[in-house]
Parts: sequence; C-alpha cells; structure tokens
Amino acid sequence: RVWETPQILPFAAFVAKLHDSAQHDPELTGVRVPLTAPQERAIWESIVADNELGLLSSSAAAQLAASAWSLAHHWGIASRLRRYAATDAPGADARIFAEWAGEYGRRVDALDATDLARLPDVVRKYLASGAIDPPPTIVLAGFNETSAQQQALIDALVARGAACERLEPAPHIATPLRAACLDQNDETARMADWVAARLGANQHARIGVVVPNLEVRRGAVTAALDDALLPDRLLDSACGRPYTVSLGGALGAVPLVAFMLRAIRLLLGEVSFEEASSVLRAPYLADAVSERDARDMLDARLRVRAQRRIALDAVVDAAERAALESSLGTPLLLNHLRSARRWAQSQGRRSRRPSEWAIAITHALNLLTAAGAAGPSLDSSEYQALRRWHELLAEFAALDRVVARLTPVQAVAKLEHLARQTTFQPDGGMPPVQVLGMLEANGLDFDHLWIVGLTADAWPGPAHPHPLLPVELQRAVGMPGASASIELARARQQLLRFVTAAPEVIVSHATRDGDRKVGPSALIASFPAYEFGSRAARFTDSVRPIALQSQRDATAPVWVPTVIRGGAAILKDQSACAFRAFATHRLDARGLELAVDGFSASERGQLVHDVLAHFWREMAPATHEALVTLSLQQRHTLLVAAADAALSRLRRRSGVRLGALAQLESARLVRVAEQWLQYELGKRSGFRVVSVEEARAAQVGPLTFTARPDRIDELLDGARLVIDYKTGVPIPGTWLDERPDEPQLPLYLVALEPDARAISFARVRAGDLGMTGLAADPSTLPGRSMQWSARFASWPALVSHWSAVLERIATEFGEGRAAVEPKRGAQTCRYCELATLCRVNERGGVVDVVEVDSAADAGIAL
Repeated sequence: RVWETPQILPFAAFVAKLHDSAQHDPELTGVRVPLTAPQERAIWESIVADNELGLLSSSAAAQLAASAWSLAHHWGIASRLRRYAATDAPGADARIFAEWAGEYGRRVDALDATDLARLPDVVRKYLASGAIDPPPTIVLAGFNETSAQQQALIDALVARGAACERLEPAPHIATPLRAACLDQNDETARMADWVAARLGANQHARIGVVVPNLEVRRGAVTAALDDALLPDRLLDSACGRPYTVSLGGALGAVPLVAFMLRAIRLLLGEVSFEEASSVLRAPYLADAVSERDARDMLDARLRVRAQRRIALDAVVDAAERAALESSLGTPLLLNHLRSARRWAQSQGRRSRRPSEWAIAITHALNLLTAAGAAGPSLDSSEYQALRRWHELLAEFAALDRVVARLTPVQAVAKLEHLARQTTFQPDGGMPPVQVLGMLEANGLDFDHLWIVGLTADAWPGPAHPHPLLPVELQRAVGMPGASASIELARARQQLLRFVTAAPEVIVSHATRDGDRKVGPSALIASFPAYEFGSRAARFTDSVRPIALQSQRDATAPVWVPTVIRGGAAILKDQSACAFRAFATHRLDARGLELAVDGFSASERGQLVHDVLAHFWREMAPATHEALVTLSLQQRHTLLVAAADAALSRLRRRSGVRLGALAQLESARLVRVAEQWLQYELGKRSGFRVVSVEEARAAQVGPLTFTARPDRIDELLDGARLVIDYKTGVPIPGTWLDERPDEPQLPLYLVALEPDARAISFARVRAGDLGMTGLAADPSTLPGRSMQWSARFASWPALVSHWSAVLERIATEFGEGRAAVEPKRGAQTCRYCELATLCRVNERGGVVDVVEVDSAADAGIAL
C-alpha cells in the first residue's frame, strides 16, 4: 500500500546492524559483544601507559595506535604486521606497535569481546556460514574508495544472494572555471559573495562549498558566510543559518556541555576563577533568569577578592560574605551552591567505578540545574547536545568493562577526554547551502559548486603514511596517503567527480600565503579564468530589506552640581577622552577585574602609599632632622609596624586570607620604603611633612570633590612642595599641555595649595628612585626639574594657566561633553576598559598601537 522506507546507514552502522541480528539470535552461541569506541580507547591508553617509553603524550600515542589498528584491518594487512615488524630494529615504531597490537588482541579476547575494527570480518564469517541472512537489496552510495575489508564483506553479501547496486548521480556537462584570489581571506570572502548571489537569484538552489582542510578553515569559512548571508545576525540572533557544515565540532566545546564539565570540575576540585565565574553566570544554572543581574554583580564583586584558582568552598564563602556586605540578592544561587557543597563534601572525595561516577555526576548536576527547573528553554541544538551528553554518560558508565575504580581527578579527566573526542553536529535540516570536506562531497549533486583551497602545495595533498605501520605494506595495498602517486591518482579521481557534480563549478586558490607567492594546483592550472564581476544581489537583499538611520550624539545631560567621587581621576579621564570620563564617573562603567594570585598591581601600589603615610604619621616630629637622628633599627621597627598596619587594612577591606603571602609582601614593603627614606636622607634636607593624605574639599569649575594629596612638605624658606607617590612610571611631560595626562598635582596646587612653590612625582620603585616635577626655583627639587620658564613669564602665570585649563576641563565634564576623542589615539585606548562600550575600533578611530615608555601607571588607581 505504501513505499517501503529505506534504511540509510553509514557502513559501520550497517555492519553493527548485521552483527546485532546475530547477537540476538537464540540459536547462535558464543557471539562476542563488541566494545564501544571509548572502551577501545581505554584499553589502548592502558597498554601505552604500561610501556614506559618516555612519551610526551601517552593519550596521543594511544589514539595513534588505535587508528593504526583500524587501518590495518580495513586494508587487510593486520595479519602481516608481525612478520614485517620482526625485521625492524628494536625500538622501531612499527615493531613497538606490533607488540602493542598483540597485547591489545589478548586483552580483548580475555574480555570475550571483539572490537569495531574486526567487526566486518566477524560479520563476513557469519554470512559465509549462513548464520545470518543478508538484506535482499543493497545500494552503495559514495563508495568511491573501497577498502579491502569493505570489498570482502560486499562480496560475501553478493555470494549469499544480495542484489548490490551503486548509486551514481547523473554527470553534468560543465566547464569548470578557476578563480585566482589574493589570499585565503580574499578567497573565502569572494566565495561567500558568490554563494549570496546564487542564493539571491534562487532561494531553493542546491549550493555546495567544498573545503579540503575544513577542520582548519571552518571558522574563517563560517564567518565569511555569516557576513554575506546574515549581516544582521547580531540584531536577530534567532535567525536560522541558510547553510550547514558537515564537519561537527567537539561535544566538549558545545556551550551546554562545556558548562556541565566546568561545573563538575568545580564540584570535585580547584578550577581557574574564570571557569568558576562562567558557572555562576551560566544561563543553564538553575534560576539564572530571575537572578541574572544580581549574579553578574556578584561575579564582579568576587573578582576583586578572588585568587586565580579557586575551590567550591571558597566560592560559597565569598558569595555568602558578599551577600552579607551588600544588597546583592542571590538566595537561590546560594541554596544551589550550598547543596552542591554538601554533596561534594560527602560524596565527591572517594573512588568509584565509572558507572557509579555517572550516577553521582548526574545527581550533582541536578543540584545545580535543579533538573532544568526555572532554567532557559533549550533550542533544538541545545536539546540535541543535552541528549548527546546523556549518551556520553552512558558510554562513560560502560567503561566498567575495561576500567577499575577512578579517583575524582581521574573521573573528570576521563569524562573530559571523551567529550573532546566525541564529534557533535546538530541536525539542522537541509538548508540550501552545504559546506563539506572532500570526502563528504563524494557522490553528491548540486546546482552550483565552489571548491576552495586548490593551491599547488595543498592539493594533491602530500604523502603521509601512517607512522606505526610498515610503509611497504601501505603502498602495496594502495592505502590513502601512502605515497605521492597514490595521492595524485586520488586527487585526479576526485576532481573528475567534482567537475561533473553541478552545471556550474568554480575552483579557487590563493596567490599569496603571507609574504610567499603560491600558484594553482597543476590539476586546475589549465582551467579558464573566472572573472569577478560586480557583486550581484545578495540573498538577504530580497529577504530582509532594512533602511538604516544614523544620529551622532556626543553630549550628555548637564551635570547636576553635587559632591562627586573621583577627584583628580575625573579631570584625568576628561583630558584623555571625554567619553571615558562620562562612562566611568557618570555611568559608573568599569571593566571586570582579573583574578590574581596574591596582590594586584593597584593593591601593591596602594600598600606602598599606606606604609609611607603610616610612617610619617607616627614620626614625631615629621621632619628631615628627625629622620636623620632615627637609628636604622628604629626606622626598621616603624616600617614593619607600618607594613603590618597597611596589610591589616587591606585584609579588612577585601576579606582575602593572605597567609604566607602577607609575610613576603611585608618584607617587600619594608625594603622599598627603606630605600625611599634613604634617598630622602641623602638627596633632600630641611623639610617638614605638614600633611599626609589629609582629606580636603576642592572646588574646580562646577565640580566639588574631596582630594587627598599624598604628602605636602614645608621647606626651610617656608615654601610648600606637593608630592604624589608613584610606584609605576609617572608622566609629567604633559603638565603644560591643554589636555595634561596627569593633572592631579596641578589640581592640588590650584585648588588646595595655591601658594605652593613646587610639585613633584616621587618615584618609589625598588632600584628606581627619584623625584620629577616643576618648581619656581629649580634648586628646590633634588631630582629632575622640568623647564617652564620658556612659556610662562613667572610661576604665578603658570599657576594661572593651570587654573584656567583645569576649570575648562571641569566645565566640559559638567556640560556633558562626552565625545569619543582619545587624546593620543591608540596609545590612549590601549589600557582603556571601555572599548566595547564606545566602539572606537569600529569607528576607525584606532588603527595602530604604539608602545611608549610612559605607559600607564601600574601602581595606584586614582
């Protein structure tokens, strides 16, 4: 009454189906159960690990051995390996593999099993004996290269009466054209434009793109197709791609599965902070939607106090502390983390069999995902990935057959390895454009076909005989890759099939590879040239027409006068880039912190400031004369106390347990501070410290804020010197500019100490000490005093200039000037954290980055 649905199977699945019929036949006894691919890999890894050969990667060696075993059986040379290997010297690769292969066969036999490489031979014997019946009709599609093992099975099927046909598409009469492109980027871009033009002309056209080294060029090819076919994909992320890629990626790289693996690592041991952060912010974590913003804020807070590696206990403790210290409401997240911690403490520290680990891991993940409750609805590809993840856990559990008990570390490593080795490609239907590798494109039929990458050095590919198999045997049976002549013959056959696979065929190649010229493959050099004309209508032009409007808005609302935090940093940022000041001090935009071990650069700089401030506060009197009379032991004692006080203050502020690092940092602080005090003893005289980080109100234009000068000294003549400590590289050279890079010292002088006669950076760096500044009398400063008299008639004139410059900058900030205008172009933007917000790179404002000696001050955040 209806057509019978054909069973369309890959060769391996077809063989497994025939073997399954024998395995479930009650009249057949002694049928061995085949191993799974993960079980086979586990045996090979065990064999390689047992042979101490000093290998850099036993896992890679095991994978190489498994592929050699499979190829040897596919091409019918397995029985001849030992005889050939016996002639090799001890330690030769082929001889070592022969020994491994013998051990592998013994271990598989001891399990009363067979493996996937030998399964076609087992099925062939059952067919020959009449134990299983063949299907009445078999159609072979894409069998352009038939191995000896495949041919033997096909012959056995025919001998038992199966009708065997070959599916060959009708050849097209086409004149293939050769497209010479500038480089690989130009080649993929032109290919994508061509695809867009053909799809724009006919949305139902069958278009093929063949890429010889697809695993390498996949990212570039998909990016070019996205750009040509989906230019608005960032605005409409739900739009489906009109193309599919035959080569799947690793299952472990799929976002949902990557989250599962990271979560397991966090539950069972230490992970990097970035991994822990991604778990906390993942949309797959239970109740992620309702607490999304709060979790993002919690993550930003944790970054300030986290180390680079972190365990679950530390994550929970930090989250609890952050919840107590602020209004961050993440009660649901804390409940899930606490449940996971209880599981990890009671269940996550003992060895188990793989099947027991599979159950335990599933339970642990359910605690974090609440079995999917309140989580995001999965799309089709995510649902398929989740289903494949459960299948992977089942494969992991099946390792009981070949693996003993595993520790938590071993279990995680084994599961991650399986996820990396498992290829995943979600079923996306049949879109009009197919991106294929060379082998996947065999036997297919298209309306339009483009083959990329056919350069002289890439195609035909070089000979690459398997390193663990005798080369003579590989060449004798015509194994792919065994010799250059075999690869040339294969390339000719493939080209003949491709040029008849569509009415329009384009082959392309790059003409340059970096600085090196490359030419076309000799097999396509005689093809007529393809002329690149004007770009035709794109696929998206007819599907999603959009009228764009643009508006330039570089003015923010006027600042409402009030006390504002930031002080000199506001003027510094406004001088560097108006948008930076607006985003940082009015939008409160900040870059995320990077977790570090120990102390960050800003913390180390602040500690130096705190030590010196504490020292001078404890000095009585705080004068150069008192410093001279202080003994080395007394000075050392004061500095040790100052370092302890600074570290205690940091500990209270951050909540970080410093441990032994505190002792090391204390010793560094004392050493740096002693060097600086020794510098002041030798280079300066007759000063009195009158102010140390004293909070004072400052008014500049419309801005009112609290300023804290690091230090103000009074000299012998009564003049005052304003000092700012720098543990990085100070940048005083632009003090006289209309947009000074470091305006804090001119600000302190104008707003707080207008009668001061000098300002100076104090460079407090181990082995690099000094003072750099400006003074009414150059002899006031012991270090380098910059020249100002050529531009200003007097010191009051210079102070008046600074007053005008700072008021103008402050007024611009108050009036809302927020244009993206970095003072030094790329140099200004290099260390700015707001590039994704202002998008200066997309505007073409930054084209180059210049390294300069006066880079950002690594010492202290103003």
